Amino acid sequence: MSSVIGNIPLQLRPPLRFIHASNLHLDRTLEDVSEGPAHWEQRMLNVTRRGAERLFQKVVEENVEFLILSGDVLNANLSPPGNFLFLIEQFERLKNAGIAVYWAGGEFDSPEDFPTAFTLPDNVHHFSSGSIQEYYVYRTVESENTPVAKIVGTSRNQQRRRIRSSEFPLDPGGLYTIVVANGEVEPESLTQRRIDFWALGGSNRRQVFHGNPRKKGLDGKPIPMDPPDISGQSPGTKRERKDVPPPPYTVHYPGATVARTPKDIGLYGATLVEVPWGEEPVLTFFPTSPVRWVNDPISLEASDDGGKLADELRLRIKNYRDSQKGDDLFINWFVDIPPGPLASSLRRGTLTADLLSELRSVYGKDEPITWSVSLTWLAPEQLSKPFYEQQTILGDFLRSVKHFQDHPQEIIDLEPYLPKDWGTEESVNALLLAGKATDEIGDSEEKTPKQPRLVQSPPQSETQHRILREAAMVGLELLGKTGNNSGELIVESGE
Repeated sequence: MSSVIGNIPLQLRPPLRFIHASNLHLDRTLEDVSEGPAHWEQRMLNVTRRGAERLFQKVVEENVEFLILSGDVLNANLSPPGNFLFLIEQFERLKNAGIAVYWAGGEFDSPEDFPTAFTLPDNVHHFSSGSIQEYYVYRTVESENTPVAKIVGTSRNQQRRRIRSSEFPLDPGGLYTIVVANGEVEPESLTQRRIDFWALGGSNRRQVFHGNPRKKGLDGKPIPMDPPDISGQSPGTKRERKDVPPPPYTVHYPGATVARTPKDIGLYGATLVEVPWGEEPVLTFFPTSPVRWVNDPISLEASDDGGKLADELRLRIKNYRDSQKGDDLFINWFVDIPPGPLASSLRRGTLTADLLSELRSVYGKDEPITWSVSLTWLAPEQLSKPFYEQQTILGDFLRSVKHFQDHPQEIIDLEPYLPKDWGTEESVNALLLAGKATDEIGDSEEKTPKQPRLVQSPPQSETQHRILREAAMVGLELLGKTGNNSGELIVESGE
């Protein structure tokens, strides 16, 4: 990066400021909320658009030099005309504010997918998927337009692919270089590539990686690093010298702008990037999601009853509403209480349905919404040792369950326990807990036809663990003594 612009040192110029966002998903809406009052149906259908409005409003308020969109803005093949009109309207707002847009498409929002009936304003640079394009960011210095940064980008267009750093050209003049792309990358693979900022998309989760961090001085601040002398070199000449350490770089996925599913716990939004000349960039997250998902655990004593639980739920909702700040809140409640009367009521009685009905009717009518999605009893990971040691039918059953909890790779074969004339082969296979796959495995010369293998992907492993824990609790209810108030069941957390 050149140390001066004209005769004015870069240190005296304002920092480069832009906003980086991705995964707007304007064609999608809230997921996994099966119940809700009719009056906020439209509010939920427009949740991603509301998040986008917050993003574009922030871009205007911050008066940044440009906005980077690194893909998955909308599915151009599925979106209704209203989404395109909304997007163009927002781009026009930025044009009127003098703000450019650099947009690298993801799987379904490259220029080739964009309908020809809708024309983007000229401040939007929509990267092609078939080539790499370059743009320069200019500032007026001494009445002349002078380039201060370079933006290089490409779209992905319906093909999941890894990002190769070698595809993107370096700037021979030392300008601050930003790559805009959508896909997967190993951050460490970019170490020797002289590109300053990788503005990437394709991940719903926010991720930041700082490579080759600069050494810090006695004051704790990074020591400025002069760029290599490239005077007299032709374009394309390798910039790094052997006596110059690899320059620092930043890899950034801003994540999704809206939390659409119960798995999207935490804050979702975009990033304001400020690049002080000669220093590493400063990344500041700001929220845009109008919806927040919360998993809230509640710990109770074995002697507590449904009234105590109801009081605790009301108190927590009140606290949430006092700090809600306009966001719609969706809460999954998890009750941590030892097996006993209250746990049995939550599992098998009407208490869960009654509490959810009350919370929804009282707190789910106003806007912003506070909606209780679920209420779940947290079954203990492991029971106490005496349960597994007792010589009873319950003890035999719990020992079998614990064996498969301790050996998750073993196949649980339930087929011998099913009547031969029960259902079809497909329905029987659907009930097998671990499942078997009949696809062939191994190399072509070593394949064994119809050799089963255990399908133990992380989601299935989690499901198996949850079902086994549930089976242990059902065994306790049917074979043990959980229906009285003696409190004689003792449980302990698993390792």
